[in-house]
Amino acid sequence: MEPAGSSQNAVTSRDCRNGCDGSLGRNRFFTPGFFQFDLRLAKQIPFGERFRLELIADGFNLSNRTNVAAVNQLCDPTAGLTCLAGQPTAAYDARQFQFAVKLHW
Repeated sequence: MEPAGSSQNAVTSRDCRNGCDGSLGRNRFFTPGFFQFDLRLAKQIPFGERFRLELIADGFNLSNRTNVAAVNQLCDPTAGLTCLAGQPTAAYDARQFQFAVKLHW
């Protein structure tokens, strides 16, 4: 049994207080795929020869899919078997709508 506050790595029994050099290569993990469907609807209404009104509706991420922006890259060797590396830590915005009215002259 290890004393309280010990920083021994449970798998290799090495002292990892200042970090351990692993054998896993670079870029071995990938974030989930990114998918976003955006749509713009616009309608122009003329007022005579000179003026026209434009109505605009924008929708972003219409499928409302969770797109992961960042994942936890670190695994604390003192945490034992509760390594959180690879867990999502941030996500891009959820579904959003935007409405606008433009007057062109």
